[in-house]
Amino acid sequence: MLNELIFAFAVAAICAFIHVSCMVYFARWLLKWRLALEQDTGVRKAIFGLILVFAILIFLHVGEAALWGWFYYARSLFANYETSLYFSLTSYTTIGYGDVVLPQKWRLLGAIEGITGVLLCGLSAGFVFAIVTAIFQIRLVRLSER
Repeated sequence: MLNELIFAFAVAAICAFIHVSCMVYFARWLLKWRLALEQDTGVRKAIFGLILVFAILIFLHVGEAALWGWFYYARSLFANYETSLYFSLTSYTTIGYGDVVLPQKWRLLGAIEGITGVLLCGLSAGFVFAIVTAIFQIRLVRLSER
């Protein structure tokens, strides 16, 4: 069991590293975008920016679930990658239908993946909240200048 937990925490750490690294680089880009947003009087840039934020975050989460799926498949825990990815996505999002399960020796990995998914989705939600708050602040400043 200890061996399985070590593998699970290693995959979780890789996912966290990928997620945080991408968010840091994305935040740098968003700071430059904020300057452009402050100059623009319309809402199209804000709409485009939020759509882009959502798309990138969804891509990140699916990529992290795909990494877990690859791990399951590489360990021959499922017959094919599609089943591995399906199980991973349902575990990562904590939906967990129960129609596909890990072998008993490895079943703690699904729970650890679920915890990882919840934490990383929470981090993404906080990131989106900060962006929406910044957009509102920019709009309020613009309204007060009129």
